[in-house]
Amino acid sequence: MIGFLNKAAVRLVLALATVAVGPALAHKGSDAYLDVQQVVLAAAGAAPASAGVRDVRFVLSVAIKDLDLLVPLDANADARVTWGEVKAAMPQVQALLNGAATISAGGDASTGAAPCRLDWQSDGLERRSDGTYVRMTAQARCPAAQALLLNYTLLGNVDATHRLLVAGRMAGRDLLTTTSPLQKTGLLLSPGIPQDVGMAAESPPSGRWAALRAYFSLGMHHLLEGFDHLAFLLALVLPLQLVLGFRAGRASASAKAGSAWWALLRTATAFTLGHSITLVLATLGVTQASPLWVEPVIALSIAVTALLNLRPVHWVRTDVLALLFGLVHGFGFAGLLQEAAAPEGLLPWALAGFNLGVEAGQLMAVAVWVLVSQLVVRKPWYHRVVVRGGSVLLILVAAWWFQQRVF
Repeated sequence: MIGFLNKAAVRLVLALATVAVGPALAHKGSDAYLDVQQVVLAAAGAAPASAGVRDVRFVLSVAIKDLDLLVPLDANADARVTWGEVKAAMPQVQALLNGAATISAGGDASTGAAPCRLDWQSDGLERRSDGTYVRMTAQARCPAAQALLLNYTLLGNVDATHRLLVAGRMAGRDLLTTTSPLQKTGLLLSPGIPQDVGMAAESPPSGRWAALRAYFSLGMHHLLEGFDHLAFLLALVLPLQLVLGFRAGRASASAKAGSAWWALLRTATAFTLGHSITLVLATLGVTQASPLWVEPVIALSIAVTALLNLRPVHWVRTDVLALLFGLVHGFGFAGLLQEAAAPEGLLPWALAGFNLGVEAGQLMAVAVWVLVSQLVVRKPWYHRVVVRGGSVLLILVAAWWFQQRVF
């Protein structure tokens, strides 16, 4: 029976380590970016060619690594995509986006016929923190009296975690929201002027509350997809024997359990404080940090914390360690917000929502670990198998991430 439990614990640790193994830029999920700007809104009574229409410009940035899942950009399969290969595949990319990123007027796709349609054209490449992106542009002329909806399905059958971050300005209002290819209805970019008769009463996602809500969801999504951040949290909580419930007559055990919970509170608070400070400062442009050193140090933070689980140093406090490394992880979180290019008026709300979402995701991840660990936390071999074994695996994973990010 003991042998069976030992095997079960080993499988648990291996499963957790497997979850932690992700791509080299593990904290950055699959994201695309769309900038929407209304260029002209003709007034009633203007020239017939432009009366009652609005011209809207769209700029879409999609990662080469994402497009390569759908279009064979790496023609010679050498794991390097050149500008020549991108140019050769551009007709396929255009055809793909013309079907996966479309607009419709009034909620009826049939009204999306020319001229209210998107015809994506290449605008070169651009560099972002997680790699090179293909930049595409399009311009549409749509009836001002009809609501404008975005229909986005890119990667819907390949990567359910993919997100499109939308920012810009429509009808005199800042626009900041997110959508995914799994969203069943189109994303409302702007209502009709006047509001279409018969359409459901819905406001475009341009207000503060909408930005707060959208970026709360994005922050939680970002944390739960950030395998390196989750691995760091796991390294912090592994040595804490977090026992749920109490047993009568065992005062020493209860005191030990209480100490573990207090340590968890201190450590989680310190990590939250650390990454919140740099997230805010970096997003507001007060300070900057290059991903060239931030990403390797994030991997290093996992290895150092896990190593201290194996060989504790009495003068190193876990909460202080969480605070210091949290400052670095905050720069990692800030990369997405900076690249989303949120309108200045909505940036504080996006920042608050994103930070709250990260904290909600962190609490959820810790809660899941506490519940899962109850299966083995009272076993006499917990420290030997779970803490030490899990720490060794985390060191190996962190070392792999480190070399991927440096070399």
